[in-house]
Amino acid sequence: MKCKRLKWMMVLLLAVLVLGAISGCSGQSKNQTGNGGQDGSVQDSGEQAKGRFLEDEVDTGVAFDNILDIKKLEDGTIRIVGHAGNFGVWDSKDQGGTWEKAYDLPAEVQDQGNTYLAQAAISGEGQTVCVVKEITDDSPDSALYLVNKDGRADRIPFELPNDSDVQSEDGSLYGMSNGISDVQFPNKDQIVLQDDAGLVYQVGVADGDVKHTYDFTAITNDCRVFAVGNTLVVQNFSNVLLYDMETGEQKSSEEALDKSGAENRFFSAVDTLDAGESIYCLSSGGLYHYKFGGSVMEQLIDGNMNSLGMPSCYPLALVMIDEQNLLVVSNDPESKSIAATEVWKYTYSADASARPDKELKVYSLYENQEIRQFIGHFQKEHADVYVNYQMALSDDNAITVSDALKTLTTEIMAGNGPDVLLLDYMPVETYIEKGVLKDLSPLLKESGGTYFEHIINAYQDDQGQICAAPARFLIPLIYADSSDYTPGDDFNAFTERKSTMVHMLPWNVVEKFWYTCGAAWQKEDGTLDEAKITEFLSRLNSAYGEYDKSLGDKNNEYYMERTTHLLDQSSMDAREYDFAYGRVNTNFGLCRRMDYDMQQVLEQKFEDGKRGLMPGQADHVFVPAMVLGISSKSSQAEAAEEFVKSLFSQGAQEVSNAGGLPVDGFPVEKNAFHSFIDGHEYNEIAGSTTTVGDFVVMLGPTPKEAIAEMTELAESLTTPALTDGVIMDVVVEQGEKVLKGELSPEEGTAAIMQKVNIYLAE
Repeated sequence: MKCKRLKWMMVLLLAVLVLGAISGCSGQSKNQTGNGGQDGSVQDSGEQAKGRFLEDEVDTGVAFDNILDIKKLEDGTIRIVGHAGNFGVWDSKDQGGTWEKAYDLPAEVQDQGNTYLAQAAISGEGQTVCVVKEITDDSPDSALYLVNKDGRADRIPFELPNDSDVQSEDGSLYGMSNGISDVQFPNKDQIVLQDDAGLVYQVGVADGDVKHTYDFTAITNDCRVFAVGNTLVVQNFSNVLLYDMETGEQKSSEEALDKSGAENRFFSAVDTLDAGESIYCLSSGGLYHYKFGGSVMEQLIDGNMNSLGMPSCYPLALVMIDEQNLLVVSNDPESKSIAATEVWKYTYSADASARPDKELKVYSLYENQEIRQFIGHFQKEHADVYVNYQMALSDDNAITVSDALKTLTTEIMAGNGPDVLLLDYMPVETYIEKGVLKDLSPLLKESGGTYFEHIINAYQDDQGQICAAPARFLIPLIYADSSDYTPGDDFNAFTERKSTMVHMLPWNVVEKFWYTCGAAWQKEDGTLDEAKITEFLSRLNSAYGEYDKSLGDKNNEYYMERTTHLLDQSSMDAREYDFAYGRVNTNFGLCRRMDYDMQQVLEQKFEDGKRGLMPGQADHVFVPAMVLGISSKSSQAEAAEEFVKSLFSQGAQEVSNAGGLPVDGFPVEKNAFHSFIDGHEYNEIAGSTTTVGDFVVMLGPTPKEAIAEMTELAESLTTPALTDGVIMDVVVEQGEKVLKGELSPEEGTAAIMQKVNIYLAE
């Protein structure tokens, strides 16, 4: 009896400790924020490691709208060839501190009439090779010019093979126009050219003779080529190929280089300090150093701690000044410079901590490019915090959503979980009930933003606490001809039409309607309404009609494989062009910023087109995206709060507006929302035209009436979609079988209920 009583007392004590540790939204009012030695700093392990490269933006004093190349010359001068009013050459004698123009490029290579300077590369001796393209009736012709140190140009007698001369290894001909796509200048005697077909040529500067030709036509769309010293480095998705430029022969592969290349994605720029015995490589992971024949690819700069890791930043060129100083030219559409061209300097500081003492863990199921972008901005403003972004699922692992969520729950309960959670596809309501999320209300008030009230309060609990908040939202919209859709159609009226889903894939139809219907299925006890699901499958099945088996053929033009359930698979853009050319009768799905742009285009083409909220079993549905929450057990509560608060500010909400990034939805902050729907890149060239397919569209700022219409539409949204990724996968899996005729709606419902009930009981 004593043992049994003691056992139950221990169980009760453990339960009290667990409940007390996870108090948050819908839990106790006090949140645990103690560090307990888990604040990310090194505890009782001696002195913090020192030494790190620090980033500074270089003010060149020149209004560059394009930089074609940058190189360190033999005498230590840093040289840029670029465009600022016209094409010229600029030099820096103090490692990029100040710049002076050396000369303008000669008239032969300046843009004039039907010719333009396409590429240029600098040699260590200060010469510049220029690729000048002439626009002809058939296709652009490429001509090579060598500009010497004094600015005089001489044409290099090299002619790129014509279309009919470009052959693959099996002898087949390429039916495409050919041109020079890249040029490099590894030494004073030779240049390396890459053409559009995937052939690479070593060309003599003096005579234009081809010393070696390399055929990469088999991987032309998936490879990068760098000439370093006497080595040609060719990187594709799976490995890195090496060639001896003296003999033209391929070298043995090097395991460490292959492994690092696969892990850190494509190199964007490469340089050397020892004539090619080793290389310095830039990628989104940062700066790496590798000595040929070695066993380790050394990371010198962690891209997560600076601009190199920001998705909008693409490094164009790298100059290693010495082992402790380097310059990077990058293209960043979000930069404030002309044409988005920036120069950054990285300097090694022996006194800076190798890694900031505080580590903030940010977690998501899938990689989110916008979060990565914001992390880059946050790191710059918070040098004392290292943001460790972790995502559970990727193409490289076979982990399921369910398994990832189980692991996450275990880590949170053990006190080792993330500080900030990106809750997309997660059971947000369950986390709220368990009290593992902090109240965000005070942070949102401090951020200074003006938000769409129903959307920002999507996850408000019974006590008025905002336990999680969407930074973005998507609008389920439909666009169709009046014969197939009438604005205001409910789910019943829409599914009674028999022509609305022609040539659409079953899984894609189910997934899109899941958002506007699933929101009506959840009962107060958290279980699903079986009758609603049966109605959902029955009506979709009736409207869909008989399944066309050819749609499942990968050679079919309508085939679209469901590889992962990112929001963009349910977006409108999956069928925008099919609708524009009459291959489908309706276009519906989740509207994001780019989808909205395309809708404006379609409205100019179709006078009788109708647009409205996508029908469903629930009304006025929106899809929360980039849903942020803070763990009530965060050991870095202050940094986590600052991170989330900053993300909801108007400035951060506008991030990616012009960055060309995949944007998960519209900003929840109203002013940022207005800038998005009026944020077309062509706003300042009103009256110009663009061609979409074979029809011409007038471009211009979004009319005020359209902005008001979209704002009113956003204001009307009141029902958050159910976004639990596990339930969604089950519904799409079984719903597809119903639409294919493999299951009846009742059988599909039974299978959904069985699998979902098991999941909810876990």
